[in-house]
Amino acid sequence: MTTLTPESAQTTMTTMTVMPSGKSYEVATGTTLLKALQSVGEPIKSKCGGETKCEACHVFVTSGRKTLSKIRPAENEKLDGMVGISSNSRLACQAVLGTEPITVELIA
Repeated sequence: MTTLTPESAQTTMTTMTVMPSGKSYEVATGTTLLKALQSVGEPIKSKCGGETKCEACHVFVTSGRKTLSKIRPAENEKLDGMVGISSNSRLACQAVLGTEPITVELIA
């Protein structure tokens, strides 16, 4: 059994601002945007449960894009087949939060 010391038990947090509401939240780094959005009660859709099989969790990352995890091949393939994407598009189920603040625009 592993015992957590106070240092290892600490979670690093970052600020996530959600548009169009403009609300800001402190969320854990290292988690996906989807889980972070769900944890604060924001209305994000997900049909496949984070398996990169749908496009329901498509969001626009309007700032802080470089702090997210890199786009992996499965996400890139899904985005390539979608209509209405931009260079700011990400699938929330695949984008893992880094340490810098981020602004995300939910798509209705």
